[in-house]
Amino acid sequence: MTTQPSLDSTRLGTDEYLAHLDADFEAMLEASTDLGAEVPGCPGWDVAALLSHVLGVYRHKLETLRTDANPGDRSEGGWGVVPEGVDVRDEIRTTYVELREILSARDADEPTFAWWPSEQTVGFWHRRMAQETTVHRWDAESATDGPDGAGDVPEDLAADGVDELLGWLRWPWDDVPQPGATGQRVLVAADDHSWTVTLNETSVEVVGGAGEADALVAGPASGLLLYLWGRPGEHGIATTGDETAIRLLRERLLMATS
Repeated sequence: MTTQPSLDSTRLGTDEYLAHLDADFEAMLEASTDLGAEVPGCPGWDVAALLSHVLGVYRHKLETLRTDANPGDRSEGGWGVVPEGVDVRDEIRTTYVELREILSARDADEPTFAWWPSEQTVGFWHRRMAQETTVHRWDAESATDGPDGAGDVPEDLAADGVDELLGWLRWPWDDVPQPGATGQRVLVAADDHSWTVTLNETSVEVVGGAGEADALVAGPASGLLLYLWGRPGEHGIATTGDETAIRLLRERLLMATS
Protein backbone atom coordinates (compact mmCIF):
# COMPACT_ATOMS: atom_id res chain seq x y z
CA MET A 1 0.00 0.00 0.00
CA THR A 2 1.41 3.39 -0.96
CA THR A 3 0.61 6.99 -0.19
CA GLN A 4 -1.60 8.48 -2.90
CA PRO A 5 -0.17 11.24 -5.08
CA SER A 6 -1.72 14.68 -5.09
CA LEU A 7 -3.86 16.02 -7.92
CA ASP A 8 -1.33 18.65 -9.04
CA SER A 9 2.01 17.43 -7.68
CA THR A 10 1.81 19.36 -4.41
CA ARG A 11 2.54 16.48 -2.06
CA LEU A 12 5.32 17.09 0.47
CA GLY A 13 7.67 14.64 2.13
CA THR A 14 7.16 13.35 5.66
CA ASP A 15 9.95 15.49 7.11
CA GLU A 16 8.45 18.59 5.48
CA TYR A 17 4.99 17.89 6.89
CA LEU A 18 6.38 17.30 10.35
CA ALA A 19 8.50 20.46 10.25
CA HIS A 20 5.43 22.50 9.31
CA LEU A 21 3.44 20.73 12.00
CA ASP A 22 5.98 21.61 14.70
CA ALA A 23 6.19 25.26 13.64
CA ASP A 24 2.43 25.74 13.43
CA PHE A 25 1.75 23.97 16.71
CA GLU A 26 4.16 26.23 18.58
CA ALA A 27 2.78 29.33 16.85
CA MET A 28 -0.79 28.27 17.69
CA LEU A 29 0.05 28.00 21.39
CA GLU A 30 2.04 31.22 21.32
CA ALA A 31 -1.02 33.04 19.96
CA SER A 32 -3.36 31.47 22.52
CA THR A 33 -2.75 33.97 25.31
CA ASP A 34 -6.41 34.90 25.81
CA LEU A 35 -8.55 31.76 26.02
CA GLY A 36 -11.69 33.89 26.01
CA ALA A 37 -10.97 35.70 22.74
CA GLU A 38 -13.48 35.03 19.97
CA VAL A 39 -12.25 33.16 16.89
CA PRO A 40 -13.36 35.04 13.74
CA GLY A 41 -13.30 32.01 11.45
CA CYS A 42 -15.21 29.73 13.84
CA PRO A 43 -18.42 31.49 14.93
CA GLY A 44 -19.38 30.66 18.51
CA TRP A 45 -15.89 29.51 19.48
CA ASP A 46 -13.40 31.21 21.74
CA VAL A 47 -9.73 30.22 21.82
CA ALA A 48 -10.37 27.68 24.60
CA ALA A 49 -12.98 25.95 22.40
CA LEU A 50 -10.59 26.06 19.43
CA LEU A 51 -7.84 24.36 21.42
CA SER A 52 -10.30 21.83 22.80
CA HIS A 53 -11.27 20.97 19.23
CA VAL A 54 -7.66 20.52 18.16
CA LEU A 55 -6.97 18.49 21.32
CA GLY A 56 -9.84 16.17 20.41
CA VAL A 57 -8.47 15.77 16.89
CA TYR A 58 -5.00 14.94 18.22
CA ARG A 59 -6.30 12.42 20.77
CA HIS A 60 -8.50 10.75 18.16
CA LYS A 61 -5.63 10.44 15.67
CA LEU A 62 -3.26 9.22 18.36
CA GLU A 63 -5.67 6.38 19.10
CA THR A 64 -6.07 5.70 15.37
CA LEU A 65 -2.32 5.31 14.91
CA ARG A 66 -1.89 3.25 18.05
CA THR A 67 -4.54 0.72 17.03
CA ASP A 68 -4.64 1.09 13.22
CA ALA A 69 -8.40 1.07 13.59
CA ASN A 70 -11.31 3.49 13.56
CA PRO A 71 -11.74 4.86 17.12
CA GLY A 72 -15.33 5.82 16.34
CA ASP A 73 -17.10 9.08 15.66
CA ARG A 74 -14.98 11.99 16.93
CA SER A 75 -18.15 13.99 17.68
CA GLU A 76 -18.94 11.45 20.38
CA GLY A 77 -16.93 10.35 23.40
CA GLY A 78 -15.61 13.64 24.70
CA TRP A 79 -12.29 13.54 22.85
CA GLY A 80 -11.59 17.20 23.55
CA VAL A 81 -12.67 17.29 27.20
CA VAL A 82 -10.12 18.76 29.60
CA PRO A 83 -10.08 17.64 33.25
CA GLU A 84 -11.33 20.23 35.71
CA GLY A 85 -8.58 22.57 36.84
CA VAL A 86 -6.27 21.67 33.93
CA ASP A 87 -5.23 24.34 31.42
CA VAL A 88 -6.14 23.22 27.90
CA ARG A 89 -2.78 24.54 26.69
CA ASP A 90 -0.93 22.15 28.99
CA GLU A 91 -3.16 19.25 28.01
CA ILE A 92 -2.77 19.81 24.29
CA ARG A 93 1.00 20.03 24.57
CA THR A 94 1.15 16.69 26.41
CA THR A 95 -0.99 15.04 23.75
CA TYR A 96 0.95 16.66 20.94
CA VAL A 97 4.23 15.22 22.19
CA GLU A 98 2.72 11.71 22.05
CA LEU A 99 1.16 12.26 18.63
CA ARG A 100 4.33 13.76 17.20
CA GLU A 101 6.35 10.79 18.45
CA ILE A 102 4.16 8.23 16.72
CA LEU A 103 3.93 10.27 13.51
CA SER A 104 7.71 10.46 13.26
CA ALA A 105 8.19 6.79 14.16
CA ARG A 106 6.01 5.44 11.35
CA ASP A 107 6.65 5.44 7.60
CA ALA A 108 4.23 7.18 5.29
CA ASP A 109 3.43 3.98 3.36
CA GLU A 110 2.51 1.93 6.43
CA PRO A 111 -1.16 0.89 6.40
CA THR A 112 -3.53 2.33 8.97
CA PHE A 113 -7.14 3.44 9.19
CA ALA A 114 -8.07 6.71 7.49
CA TRP A 115 -11.49 8.05 6.60
CA TRP A 116 -10.41 8.72 3.00
CA PRO A 117 -11.09 5.39 1.24
CA SER A 118 -8.27 5.51 -1.32
CA GLU A 119 -5.48 6.29 1.13
CA GLN A 120 -5.38 4.04 4.16
CA THR A 121 -1.84 5.00 5.15
CA VAL A 122 0.09 6.83 7.85
CA GLY A 123 1.06 9.35 5.16
CA PHE A 124 -2.55 10.49 5.04
CA TRP A 125 -2.21 11.57 8.68
CA HIS A 126 1.19 13.23 8.18
CA ARG A 127 -0.53 15.44 5.63
CA ARG A 128 -3.82 15.87 7.46
CA MET A 129 -2.32 16.81 10.83
CA ALA A 130 -0.06 19.41 9.22
CA GLN A 131 -3.02 20.88 7.33
CA GLU A 132 -5.34 20.78 10.35
CA THR A 133 -2.82 22.56 12.52
CA THR A 134 -1.85 25.29 10.07
CA VAL A 135 -5.45 26.45 9.56
CA HIS A 136 -6.15 26.44 13.29
CA ARG A 137 -2.86 28.25 13.94
CA TRP A 138 -4.24 30.96 11.67
CA ASP A 139 -7.48 30.86 13.66
CA ALA A 140 -5.63 31.39 16.96
CA GLU A 141 -3.60 34.25 15.54
CA SER A 142 -6.67 35.87 14.03
CA ALA A 143 -8.36 35.73 17.44
CA THR A 144 -5.44 37.68 18.89
CA ASP A 145 -4.50 40.01 16.04
CA GLY A 146 -7.52 39.93 13.72
CA PRO A 147 -7.67 38.23 10.30
CA ASP A 148 -5.31 40.79 8.78
CA GLY A 149 -2.74 40.19 11.52
CA ALA A 150 -2.59 36.39 11.25
CA GLY A 151 0.43 34.94 9.47
CA ASP A 152 0.19 33.37 6.03
CA VAL A 153 0.30 29.62 5.53
CA PRO A 154 3.68 28.71 3.96
CA GLU A 155 3.34 28.53 0.18
CA ASP A 156 4.21 24.85 -0.25
CA LEU A 157 1.89 23.72 2.55
CA ALA A 158 -0.91 26.03 1.38
CA ALA A 159 -0.84 24.74 -2.20
CA ASP A 160 -0.95 21.20 -0.88
CA GLY A 161 -3.84 22.15 1.40
CA VAL A 162 -5.84 23.40 -1.57
CA ASP A 163 -5.05 20.14 -3.37
CA GLU A 164 -6.20 18.09 -0.38
CA LEU A 165 -9.41 20.07 0.12
CA LEU A 166 -10.46 20.04 -3.53
CA GLY A 167 -9.68 16.33 -3.66
CA TRP A 168 -12.29 15.68 -0.98
CA LEU A 169 -14.98 16.98 -3.34
CA ARG A 170 -14.59 13.75 -5.32
CA TRP A 171 -16.21 11.77 -2.50
CA PRO A 172 -19.17 9.98 -4.11
CA TRP A 173 -22.63 10.86 -2.89
CA ASP A 174 -26.20 10.61 -4.11
CA ASP A 175 -28.29 11.39 -1.04
CA VAL A 176 -28.00 15.20 -1.09
CA PRO A 177 -28.15 16.50 -4.67
CA GLN A 178 -26.86 19.99 -5.32
CA PRO A 179 -29.56 21.78 -7.31
CA GLY A 180 -28.24 23.96 -10.10
CA ALA A 181 -25.00 22.04 -10.57
CA THR A 182 -25.13 21.08 -14.23
CA GLY A 183 -21.52 20.65 -15.26
CA GLN A 184 -20.16 24.12 -14.52
CA ARG A 185 -16.38 24.22 -14.50
CA VAL A 186 -14.30 26.36 -12.14
CA LEU A 187 -10.57 26.85 -12.58
CA VAL A 188 -8.86 27.24 -9.20
CA ALA A 189 -5.36 28.67 -9.47
CA ALA A 190 -2.65 29.38 -6.88
CA ASP A 191 0.90 30.38 -7.75
CA ASP A 192 2.33 27.51 -9.86
CA HIS A 193 -0.59 25.12 -9.30
CA SER A 194 -4.09 24.85 -10.72
CA TRP A 195 -7.12 22.58 -10.57
CA THR A 196 -10.20 22.28 -12.77
CA VAL A 197 -13.40 21.48 -10.87
CA THR A 198 -16.54 20.26 -12.67
CA LEU A 199 -19.72 20.51 -10.60
CA ASN A 200 -22.53 18.03 -11.21
CA GLU A 201 -25.70 17.45 -9.23
CA THR A 202 -24.44 14.35 -7.43
CA SER A 203 -20.73 14.28 -8.27
CA VAL A 204 -17.72 16.53 -8.59
CA GLU A 205 -14.75 15.94 -10.86
CA VAL A 206 -11.39 17.49 -9.99
CA VAL A 207 -8.25 17.22 -12.07
CA GLY A 208 -4.90 18.89 -11.66
CA GLY A 209 -3.98 21.51 -14.25
CA ALA A 210 -5.78 24.22 -16.14
CA GLY A 211 -8.65 23.33 -18.44
CA GLU A 212 -11.53 25.14 -20.07
CA ALA A 213 -13.69 26.75 -17.39
CA ASP A 214 -16.72 28.96 -16.84
CA ALA A 215 -15.21 30.76 -13.86
CA LEU A 216 -11.85 31.45 -12.25
CA VAL A 217 -10.87 31.66 -8.58
CA ALA A 218 -7.23 32.69 -8.22
CA GLY A 219 -4.82 34.11 -5.69
CA PRO A 220 -1.76 33.35 -3.59
CA ALA A 221 -1.74 29.83 -2.19
CA SER A 222 -2.19 30.91 1.44
CA GLY A 223 -5.07 33.21 0.64
CA LEU A 224 -6.73 30.62 -1.57
CA LEU A 225 -6.55 27.95 1.12
CA LEU A 226 -8.11 30.26 3.71
CA TYR A 227 -10.76 31.44 1.23
CA LEU A 228 -11.77 27.88 0.39
CA TRP A 229 -11.96 27.04 4.10
CA GLY A 230 -14.32 30.01 4.55
CA ARG A 231 -11.99 32.07 6.72
CA PRO A 232 -12.82 35.80 6.89
CA GLY A 233 -10.71 38.39 5.09
CA GLU A 234 -9.91 39.41 1.54
CA HIS A 235 -6.93 37.03 1.15
CA GLY A 236 -5.94 38.54 -2.21
CA ILE A 237 -8.45 36.41 -4.12
CA ALA A 238 -9.74 37.37 -7.57
CA THR A 239 -12.87 35.81 -9.07
CA THR A 240 -14.12 36.15 -12.63
CA GLY A 241 -16.71 34.49 -14.84
CA ASP A 242 -19.87 32.61 -13.90
CA GLU A 243 -20.86 33.75 -10.41
CA THR A 244 -23.27 30.82 -10.06
CA ALA A 245 -20.43 28.36 -10.63
CA ILE A 246 -18.34 30.02 -7.92
CA ARG A 247 -21.29 30.00 -5.52
CA LEU A 248 -21.89 26.31 -6.21
CA LEU A 249 -18.23 25.54 -5.52
CA ARG A 250 -18.36 27.36 -2.17
CA GLU A 251 -21.58 25.56 -1.26
CA ARG A 252 -20.14 22.17 -2.18
CA LEU A 253 -17.02 22.83 -0.10
CA LEU A 254 -19.23 23.65 2.86
CA MET A 255 -21.20 20.43 2.32
CA ALA A 256 -17.99 18.41 2.13
CA THR A 257 -16.39 19.83 5.27
CA SER A 258 -19.29 20.35 7.67
